[in-house]
Amino acid sequence: MEGSLFFWHTNSDSLADFKIGLNLAQASDATSLMVLACNQNDYPTQDLNILLKTCLLPIFGGIYPMISHQDTLMKQGALIIGFQETYNISTFSNLHQLKDEDALENYINSQLEEKLNFHSDNFLMFFDGLMNNVEDFIDCLFECLDHGITIAGGGAGHVDFVQRPCIFTNQGLRSNVVLLVTLPSKLTTSVAHGWKIFQGPFLASEVEEQTVLSLNYEPAFDLYSQAIESTSNYKFTEGNFFDIAKRYPLGIEDINSNLIIREIIVSQYGYLQCAGKIPINSMIYLLEGDIDSLIETTEQTAIDLFSKTTAESAQISMIFDCIGRVLYMEDDFARELHVINKHRTSSALFGVLSIGEIANSKSGAIRLLNKTTVISTW
Repeated sequence: MEGSLFFWHTNSDSLADFKIGLNLAQASDATSLMVLACNQNDYPTQDLNILLKTCLLPIFGGIYPMISHQDTLMKQGALIIGFQETYNISTFSNLHQLKDEDALENYINSQLEEKLNFHSDNFLMFFDGLMNNVEDFIDCLFECLDHGITIAGGGAGHVDFVQRPCIFTNQGLRSNVVLLVTLPSKLTTSVAHGWKIFQGPFLASEVEEQTVLSLNYEPAFDLYSQAIESTSNYKFTEGNFFDIAKRYPLGIEDINSNLIIREIIVSQYGYLQCAGKIPINSMIYLLEGDIDSLIETTEQTAIDLFSKTTAESAQISMIFDCIGRVLYMEDDFARELHVINKHRTSSALFGVLSIGEIANSKSGAIRLLNKTTVISTW
């Protein structure tokens, strides 16, 4: 128990231990539950669904590659956080079937009118990180909510990039779903990435959604690999693409001259497949990372955020941190969690290692981010 929260965690990967925590949460004075679990857990889906469907309290959350508690990284286990206040949950289902923007906007509006009782402009968003149209969803959501909102979130799923049900609901474990959770108090967020320009800019001359076909009218992989091999000791060979690419993401410069990071997942047929859309004819930078720089940027962001809050004004802090940062920093990632925990003013700090992060840009628009840390308090 932390403050007025019900807080339970386990390092066990068994469903029997998870059931103990869920029963304790339901016996507490909580009115809604956030449930976060690691994808290495041995949870039989059918048995897990029975637990979720018979839970007496509203549930939201997801299964993530890893989760964190204070400055501890958990590769297996679960967290259950119970809130005494009401957290309204709206579920948006089967979004992969809505290809048309008008249909998506109409669906979002209908769900908002039916399920959300707005007393707040502050939201958490849990979503299937391998859903193919999450950016279309957040664009339409921004329009439907009349712009003036604050939001933070992270994509659930498995790091092998095979889509499976990963979102916790009272109807069971779901895929292709977004949960929009209204918060009873003000949400404050801050975003950090620490990646720096290595080369560029390059023109994204041919793009299909998340796939960059050409840069400066040259095959995208040819230009990308030449830029790295000519100025580093790395050489691309069969089987080592991601090990190099995790060190050199792409950056899109927005209207405020900020970089939106794009993780490169794989290269096929000379193309670069990213974990987020690249606008056609946008200016793209090749970025590089330095572990110390990434951690220093995160620490400064944490200092700036927590200096604005106190334990009275914000009892809870949650981190949505990209799994790509862990894959790059490896054991040094513990330092990133440590510097955030060191400066927190809230009584509770926990987080997820996500597949895509959600936050507002400085202009207020909602953005899908990669290889980025989003720290939130409420």
